[in-house]
Amino acid sequence: MKIALIGWRNAWPPLIVAVVLLALTIGLSSALHPSGVGFLGVILFLLAAGSVAVAAYLVLVCSRPIAAVGAFVTGIAIVVAFYVAPQPWVLWTTLFFIGIGLIAFDTRRDVPDRGAWPLLLLRVFIGWAWVDNAQDHFWNGQWLSGTGGQFLQAANGVVGRTPLHPLDPLYQGFVRGAMVPNPDLWAALTACGELTFGVLLAIGFATPVAAYLSIWQSSNYILEKGLIAHGAYTDKAFLAAQVVLLVTQAGLAYGLDASLRRHVPAWFARWLLGAQPAEPSPSPAPTLQPSPRAVQTG
Repeated sequence: MKIALIGWRNAWPPLIVAVVLLALTIGLSSALHPSGVGFLGVILFLLAAGSVAVAAYLVLVCSRPIAAVGAFVTGIAIVVAFYVAPQPWVLWTTLFFIGIGLIAFDTRRDVPDRGAWPLLLLRVFIGWAWVDNAQDHFWNGQWLSGTGGQFLQAANGVVGRTPLHPLDPLYQGFVRGAMVPNPDLWAALTACGELTFGVLLAIGFATPVAAYLSIWQSSNYILEKGLIAHGAYTDKAFLAAQVVLLVTQAGLAYGLDASLRRHVPAWFARWLLGAQPAEPSPSPAPTLQPSPRAVQTG
């Protein structure tokens, strides 16, 4: 079986999940209005707890202990990236790639097309770049300092620049009305979005959902700089790469999706993995040894 492009029947359920998650997160955070650091703490807790839960499932249900260790190590890397001072770039990055490597190694038996390793490289690079961006905003951009830091500066730049195309006034109005008055909240939403989408893409878990959300995030960055602005070329390249990850079902290329789809319920495979559940790999039939024949004497 080769990895095929995702069909519409498999593409729309993760899209609905992505939209619902996005609406719930923005709605609840706007109603509760947590501090940026507090919101980050909740997201880090959820990611760490999720890595433990996924690791347990991989061991107990999927029989993939090495991938389980990889998921756990990746969770540790994320916590280290934000809680160990001074900024531990080398340490968290090393742990992060060790975890991803263990996942790729152990899920290779479940990959439908072992020649799809370029999708693994693209997926991990995009995921790592999101996470690296998020931790840099935390340590160097002062996004979660309580005032929005460089996030607020960027938002004021969006509001003050000359419109370049018809969509600009609409997006500038949104930034002026929502982000500028609440810079700490929107800085946290943006940074934690990068962190969460990046982790999910890198480990290949719920990859279609993460790809849709990444496309949304990159689209915001493009609109922030201007749809036709030259300065948005990096974001456009990222968006194109995220579309590739979505349509090629890149989580099946040495990601957790490849192993999980064989064991999760059908609804989980459809709505979160964007794939039809696969049959578990058959265990080899026991070899029957010929019984010794009795030797007749007489």
